[in-house]
Amino acid sequence: MKKRTKGMLMAGAFLTLAATALLIRADIPAEELEARYSSPSSRFMHLDGARLHYRDEGQGAPIVLLHGTAASLNTWDGWTSKLSKSHRVLRLDLPGFGLTGRNATDTYSIDYYSDLLLHFLDSLGIEKAHIGGSSLGGQIAYDFAASHPERVQKLILVSPTGVTNANDKRISMPFRMAQTPLLKHSLKYITPRFIVEQSLKEVYGDDSRLHDDIITMSHDLLLREGNRQAFIARMNTIDADNLHKLGQVQAPTLILWGDADAWVPATDAKHFQQHIKGAQLKLYPGAGHIPMEELAQQTAQDALLFLSPSTAQKD
Repeated sequence: MKKRTKGMLMAGAFLTLAATALLIRADIPAEELEARYSSPSSRFMHLDGARLHYRDEGQGAPIVLLHGTAASLNTWDGWTSKLSKSHRVLRLDLPGFGLTGRNATDTYSIDYYSDLLLHFLDSLGIEKAHIGGSSLGGQIAYDFAASHPERVQKLILVSPTGVTNANDKRISMPFRMAQTPLLKHSLKYITPRFIVEQSLKEVYGDDSRLHDDIITMSHDLLLREGNRQAFIARMNTIDADNLHKLGQVQAPTLILWGDADAWVPATDAKHFQQHIKGAQLKLYPGAGHIPMEELAQQTAQDALLFLSPSTAQKD
């Protein structure tokens, strides 16, 4: 009986190891992904300890677009194709994500990103710009607008973070794993494509709009060398409370939110609207956490209307 039990335990351990091995994904070299996902409008600059990837497209008044956690500048593809006809559109792969990858110090706080945005504008000689941000990018955007009001013309926030508790049960499994001491280091190795697919389905209100190439690209960029370590570092970063900065935002502000957001509840939108003087709010029925990607044409048109010089801030 003891030999049989021992044999069963050994077999179980073997199956567990075999199953784990099937889930392991190796890093993809940065050069390989740059060849695959950079474009003629891609630029790279060394800034604040990172080799920053950004794209510079169109002409006119500049607008800088910031993506959310575990995303990339590609989330703004739909907006860029429309906005670049009348604006200079600059979009970044924030350090820790996309083709930019890990920075030199593994620092990914809101303060770090806000300073990076300031230095980015300075490096390009841009004195004032519109700023748009989604999720984490939205939090960076309003923090920057509050700290540097003279540098922001108009502000667009798409489902920004910063209000909902980070430990909320709504957050995706990889996010919870990254914050769990016994599990977080496994994310450096065990990140199969289906985990990325499930997370993306959660941020779409209608996941029939989610295309296979988006899943593949998102998974590839997660596997960029250093990005998984950076993701863990970001998810374990405790930011200084910047909620008080909402009341310091002076720029005319548009808030866009999907009312079926499964990650950051649409009820948070009222908090931003109440604390940012004159802020306008637009909700999208049935849309999820990234309406600028899910409903690109509709949201981009709303953004253009707001950015029009004739659009005044409502009291």
